[in-house]
Amino acid sequence: MAEFRRRPRILFVAPFGLRQKATVWARILPLARQLAANDCFVTLLIPPWDSPEDGGRSWGDDGVEVVNVKLLGGLPSITRRLLEVIDTQRPDIVHIVKPRAYAGIVQWVLWQRRRMGRQDGPRIVLDVDDWEQAWSSIGGYHLLTARFLEWQERWGFAHADAITAASGWLLHKAGELAPATPTLYLPNGIVPPQASAPRPAFDVNRPPTVLWFTRFMEVEPEWMGQMWASMRATRPDVHLLVAGAPLQKGRNGPFRMALGRDDPAITWLGYVPPAQLADVYARSDCAVFPAANIPLNQAKCSVKLANTLLDGVPVIASAVGEQARYGADGAARLVAAEASPAEFAAAVVDVLAQSGQQAQLAQRARSWLLSRYSWRRLGDELLGFYGKVLDRR
Repeated sequence: MAEFRRRPRILFVAPFGLRQKATVWARILPLARQLAANDCFVTLLIPPWDSPEDGGRSWGDDGVEVVNVKLLGGLPSITRRLLEVIDTQRPDIVHIVKPRAYAGIVQWVLWQRRRMGRQDGPRIVLDVDDWEQAWSSIGGYHLLTARFLEWQERWGFAHADAITAASGWLLHKAGELAPATPTLYLPNGIVPPQASAPRPAFDVNRPPTVLWFTRFMEVEPEWMGQMWASMRATRPDVHLLVAGAPLQKGRNGPFRMALGRDDPAITWLGYVPPAQLADVYARSDCAVFPAANIPLNQAKCSVKLANTLLDGVPVIASAVGEQARYGADGAARLVAAEASPAEFAAAVVDVLAQSGQQAQLAQRARSWLLSRYSWRRLGDELLGFYGKVLDRR
C-alpha cells in the first residue's frame, strides 16, 4: 500500500445520483468506503438530477461524506456549486466518474484552470466503466446531444492525469486515446457474503429452471429465440425466468415475440428489486448471460453476473469482455464468444444435467471471486495507484 505524508483527500465527482443508475451506488460508493477505511478523507459529490429529492442534502456513509448539490439555476449554477465544493475542500485527487454530463464538465473546467496557469489544483483521475458512445442510440439522444457526449468522452480520456478502467477493453481504449497516461485495471468488486449458505438441493418437483438477467441489449431477439428453441428441443421440460427491464422503451417486445409471447414455460419477472433477488436465485438451477461480441458488451463489467456467481447459482456465459474474467478458473461455464445459439443451448443443457455438481461449482466461483474481486483488495490497489499519481506531480 502507498505511503502518504498526510491523510490524502479524495473527491469523487459523480455524473448522477444514487437511486436509479447503478454506477455510483454499486461501484463508486464501495470504493469510497474502502478508501475511508484506509484513513483517507473521502467525499462523493453528486448533482442529483435523476433523484432531485436529494438536492441540497448531505450525509455520512461509512466514513464517506456524501454531498448532493442543489438543483437550481440550470447548468451554469449547478456546475458552479460543484466547483465551490471542490475549491472549499481542496482535495489532492478529483476522481471523475464517467467523462460525461456534469462530471465531464467539471473535468473540463479543472483542466482549463491548469492550462491557464493554476498549478495548485488537484490531480485529475478519470474512471470509466462503459464505452458511452455505444449507448447513444439506446438512449435516444438528439443528434447534437449525442455528438457532444461523444466529444466529452474522447476529450476526457485525453485530458486526465490517470485513468481507472472497469474492463480490459476500456483499458485498451485508454491506451489508444491517451497512450502516455497511467492506467489501472479496476473491475467491479463484490461484497463477501455474511455466511456461505449451501444452495438448496435440486427440487425434483419443479421443472429445471434457467434464469436470464437482461436489459434486452446483450443479444438480438432472433439469437435468443433460436437458443431457447434449441434448449427446448433437448429439454422440453425446461422453464425460463426472464428478469430485467428494457433500457430502451419497447425493446422487450421483439424478445417476447421471438421467445413466444404466450409460452407457458417462460415467466417474465420484469425488474427484480434487490430485496427479492434471493428468492429468484432460489428458484433457479442455473443462470445464463449470453452476449454478442460487440463494444457494448466488451466494455462493461457486470455486477449482476458477479453477484449471481457469488450467490452460488451456476452460470453459463459468453466469453465476452469481463464475463470471461469473472468466469475464469472454472467459476462459470464459459461459451465461445462466437458460439451459435445451438452451441450455447447445449452448454446450458449440460449444466442442468449435472445438478449434483452445483455445490462444487458454487464453491469454486466464490473462491475465485473472493480472491480477486473483493472491494478491500480493489480499494488497496486504487490507493496505491493514487500514490503513484501524486508522486508524478
